[in-house]
Amino acid sequence: MDGDNLSNGVEAWFGSHPGQFNSGLANISSNGLITTFTHPQNASPPDDLTGRYEWSPNLTHWYLSGTGPAGGATVTFSATTTGTTTTVTATASASEGTERIFLRAGVSQD
Repeated sequence: MDGDNLSNGVEAWFGSHPGQFNSGLANISSNGLITTFTHPQNASPPDDLTGRYEWSPNLTHWYLSGTGPAGGATVTFSATTTGTTTTVTATASASEGTERIFLRAGVSQD
């Protein structure tokens, strides 16, 4: 994704080349409680990688799908892949506390 010629798990999951820049999360749009974005998807990702999406209200605390700060809003992610593009929908449970959210994708090795 960054053109540094160093392979990493996100590039393997996205199917991008470590020597070429890739925008990563793209086509981000919001409408009320729903935010959508796309990212490239490897047609044959490594079997030992599991992708995930996280959200943050402040870039300090990050939450997985369906979770959020104690007593606060949550954000739930759903993803659909067509070919080599994944479209992700992030749906917030309430507008309070999610007026501005930050999104990121990550992977873990099983």
